[in-house]
Amino acid sequence: MADVNNARRPHTFFTALAVIGALALLTVGCVLGLVGYAISKAPGMTLTSMSGGDSHDASRYLRGLGMGEKAFAGIRLEGEINSPVADVVLEKLKAAMDDERIQGVLLEVESPGGAVVPSQEMYDALKRTKERKPVVAYVRDVAASGAYYAIASASAIVANRGSMVGSIGVILSSVEITELLSWAKLKPVTLKTGKLKDAGSPMREWTEDDKAYLQGLIDKTREQFASDVKAARGLGDVAMERMSDGRVVLGPEAAELRLIDKVGDRELALATLTEIAKLEKAPEVFELEESRPELPLFIHYLFGESAHAFGASVGTSLGVSMREGVRTGLREGLTDSQTRQPIRR
Repeated sequence: MADVNNARRPHTFFTALAVIGALALLTVGCVLGLVGYAISKAPGMTLTSMSGGDSHDASRYLRGLGMGEKAFAGIRLEGEINSPVADVVLEKLKAAMDDERIQGVLLEVESPGGAVVPSQEMYDALKRTKERKPVVAYVRDVAASGAYYAIASASAIVANRGSMVGSIGVILSSVEITELLSWAKLKPVTLKTGKLKDAGSPMREWTEDDKAYLQGLIDKTREQFASDVKAARGLGDVAMERMSDGRVVLGPEAAELRLIDKVGDRELALATLTEIAKLEKAPEVFELEESRPELPLFIHYLFGESAHAFGASVGTSLGVSMREGVRTGLREGLTDSQTRQPIRR
């Protein structure tokens, strides 16, 4: 019996050693994954552009595109427009404009509009970009209000026949809660330096001066909107009069009014971009999505994708994405009472 126990001891020892080794490797992989994830999310991190050698944040969107490859840059503008959404689009446009491998930009749009300034920033950025490389906007479903403003300066706009385009107008909305406050026996107190400082506040009834002042603001904002669109699209008085009430129109009517250039699908948008870029054949559309830094080669061989995947899942579960939420809150939430309900397009 003693001989049997002695024979089993080496086997038990090697089994324990193997388990310890596996746990050690797993721990190292997890740590490296978390480090890699943290580095990829570091706000100050920059990567070197493969085309020009300059270091800037936007270049990370082109990691994965080969040195000698030619491509169209695929960029998406989706959802409600705000500062974080515009920031991403602006970074991608910069990356596409500065990289010699990118022959043009296909901007796919699916947005009802949003805030004023981000829409204007994208309008200006597209205008700069098309001076160096063609930009074709493709509207799959809707490009209204600020979204249409943003793409009006593109080299060309293609929209489906069922797409909704337009809404050249501005809106400011609020809710008056004075009756609710009265019911709750709450009395708001406001100190201000001028009678219009709290214009639009939900805490009191709007005066005629308030309404006239705020109406003047949105009228002037709408004038900027209409002027930029008219200049970029070469629209006539008939089109501007038709769209003056803030309506949207379907693709065919948008083409008749010259709000867009062609009615069709994504393939037509790609063909249009190829034609404007003066290429015989459309290159691959390289989607500009943020890519993570590569792991060192030996780690890749040892752990493959497991380190990245584990790091990403743990990082997300620990609330790493809250950084973006905080940034959005700081940009969009901290307004004084006068602009608590932001002017929207």
